[in-house]
Amino acid sequence: MTIKELLTEILGDLGNHKNFFRTFFYKYSFNPSFRLLLNYRIGKYFNSSKYKIFKLIAIRYSIVQLKKRNCQISYNTQIGRNVKFAHPLGIVIGSGVVIKDNVKIWQQVTFGSHGKADMDKLYPVIEKNVKIYSGAKIIGKVRIGENAIIGANAVVLIDVPDNSIAVGIPAKIINKS
Repeated sequence: MTIKELLTEILGDLGNHKNFFRTFFYKYSFNPSFRLLLNYRIGKYFNSSKYKIFKLIAIRYSIVQLKKRNCQISYNTQIGRNVKFAHPLGIVIGSGVVIKDNVKIWQQVTFGSHGKADMDKLYPVIEKNVKIYSGAKIIGKVRIGENAIIGANAVVLIDVPDNSIAVGIPAKIINKS
């Protein structure tokens, strides 16, 4: 990752605003979702370096993220533009997760692998414009389709089609009406 790519990602998180510095100051001061993403993106940038000192800085960013927000986001995760964390507390995002643009995630959400020791680790792909409510767990190699909604405390172990709702433990699919 280059510094130009890092700045492009940060600008994408800020949105289209005329006054960059004012918007950055406001979001950094009052928006914990922006701070979490900024911390993740800077840490990922340092982690991609070939120099050990920068990798140590990346570890420090990860520790701060864990201490301040109780969130753990792997630097091997791909997070798109305009992702929002409504209440960024207790969020865990595993190593191979892909989260595309315009996704909104509430507190205590987990994205992870199946946890089976004798199998390859497989992670979810979250498509664009998805809403994932509090306490949801999305486990294994599943695809959450565009415009889908994952209900609070749902445990998703199957693919969720576009424009659908997943609720329950284990999650069942309901079509949007």
